[in-house]
Amino acid sequence: MKLSFDTICLDIETTDVDSHIGSIIQIGAIFLNDEFEEIDSFSTYIFPLDSHRNQKAMAVNKISEDILSHSPTLSEALELFENFVFQKKENKKNRLAAWGAYFDIPFLRAQYKKINRDWPFGHKSIDLKSIATWELSKRNIPLNGGVEKALRYLNLEFEGRQHDALADIKNSVRILKKIAAQEKLKTGWNT
Repeated sequence: MKLSFDTICLDIETTDVDSHIGSIIQIGAIFLNDEFEEIDSFSTYIFPLDSHRNQKAMAVNKISEDILSHSPTLSEALELFENFVFQKKENKKNRLAAWGAYFDIPFLRAQYKKINRDWPFGHKSIDLKSIATWELSKRNIPLNGGVEKALRYLNLEFEGRQHDALADIKNSVRILKKIAAQEKLKTGWNT
């Protein structure tokens, strides 16, 4: 797969699904070059902005208060994340991507706004779930679910701990790589 840009694939874990009251408590990301090869990875837990915890969200991500209490602040974590993203830029464009970019990217952007920090990324992003849904639907495989279900359709096992941001995004990328490899075998298409 040859792209005209590098891709920062990310996943977040939050204290709530509502970005107005929730906080990001983990960012996981992988840096993919223009040939969709993993160059580096990043993960950090984040001390929440406030005491709000949606119990359903916390039950899903299983991130303990003890871990959060020893984590960097949002400002510190975003500084680390930006350093990760921009240290490899080398005068190339890059795009943020996520499995469900309609959630992760706006939530991340809202966190930047909450702490009055300028958004350093562009306005274009890639939704990995939409790509996987489209490609699987061409095979008459309806994707009604998340990463785990897509992995099963492709006979892949989840690697790592579910709802760990880094493991989730690494598995999301595995889905796209498997689809691209199958498409190349089927059609000779040079992805």
